[in-house]
Amino acid sequence: MRRPILFALCLLALTGHVTAQPAPDRDGDDDPMDPGTGTRPAHARFERVGRSRDALRRVCDLTVHRDALYAAMANAPLGSDGARIIRYAPGPTPFTTAFDWNRPGEPTRGGAGGQGFLRVHALDGRLVVPDADPPYGGFGTVDAGTEGYVFLSSTEGVFAAPRMPRHRVPRVPDLVRDGPGAAVLPRAYHVLDAITWRGLLIASTGSVPPGERAWYASSPGALHVANETRTRWTWALGWPAPAPTNNVWRLTYMVRFRGRLYAGIQDYFGRETRDYVVLDAPPEVRAVRAQDLRAVTVTDRGGAATIRWYADGTSLWWITLERDGRTHLRVTDDGDRWRELTLPDDVGGVTDLVRWRDGLVVLSSQGLWRLDGSTFTRIADAPTETVWSHNRRTSVSHLRLDDLFCAAPLAVYRNALYTGSQRDGSLWRLVDE
Repeated sequence: MRRPILFALCLLALTGHVTAQPAPDRDGDDDPMDPGTGTRPAHARFERVGRSRDALRRVCDLTVHRDALYAAMANAPLGSDGARIIRYAPGPTPFTTAFDWNRPGEPTRGGAGGQGFLRVHALDGRLVVPDADPPYGGFGTVDAGTEGYVFLSSTEGVFAAPRMPRHRVPRVPDLVRDGPGAAVLPRAYHVLDAITWRGLLIASTGSVPPGERAWYASSPGALHVANETRTRWTWALGWPAPAPTNNVWRLTYMVRFRGRLYAGIQDYFGRETRDYVVLDAPPEVRAVRAQDLRAVTVTDRGGAATIRWYADGTSLWWITLERDGRTHLRVTDDGDRWRELTLPDDVGGVTDLVRWRDGLVVLSSQGLWRLDGSTFTRIADAPTETVWSHNRRTSVSHLRLDDLFCAAPLAVYRNALYTGSQRDGSLWRLVDE
């Protein structure tokens, strides 16, 4: 009997009914950023690279794709129109507009354009951009009462333009022909982030559950999962479940660490007592299941807003804005037990952390810092501009943290460190002194 069984197993493998398990996920998100070579400088300064003529007020995220730097931009995320992706590469025309979702000239009621691009990821060989707050709650391409979008570029980083007339949402992507487009997320009010986990493409959202009426029912945060063609996403689970109708939740920024998926929590009225959720499924599970999701409280009072996650080697870093009005920086080696670092008194608001050259650097509203163990050493002051307020001149940081959803990012591009302004959308590069 052994030979027929062996033959059948071989036949199944050849016909595709037996598939190899996907490789384990790499900790972090989906941006393969090269840390560069050399050593971090002891002293440096931020130099203004320039500003695209289409730049918006805030640079919320930066990523590298095909030897170019892409910036996700917004004005007031989830609050006012403004959503563009700007491409930067040194040359005669360094700044170009990769994607514009401002929809000029359209009726403003309900939001004429997208209200913020908060993340841009280099994922599976193409750029992936969630639409944080789509115009009019979506264009009704599906019968769900509300819908969100995730924009996918071609492998060259080219996005599909809005469809004319009237700047409609782009067509769905065609990955077989490398065609860019917009994937639809039924039941999503907001799409905050996207990530791969165990072979799945997942989005974190604010949503309305299946079977409930959009705009009138409960509004939990949720995870949506894309189909194989990346054209349509399905509501997979909501948190909290069931969600009371007296509040609005969103699941925000995500990261992978030690086989788990972590997502921040944000609630509209600030009543939440949990800090984040974690999807902690057995290794063989390749699905987003409610029984694998749990909520975690780490901070004293809960309700911490996740600004950034960063996985580095065997550690996961977590930047939060908490009820005391200050940012905090914590690290864990096992995903459960967190250690908080004591920040310098003059650090301001911490906005990002990344490995650059021979170590870690931390960005804050007041400057850039080396991080060696638990020791912070200032490398550079934050770029500032002078403004008039109440007939007095005041120096204001380009990196100030004054928005819950958008904080100044860091990126390593061609061995140099870049960040983006929160005042005029300009790009800045660190220059050794």
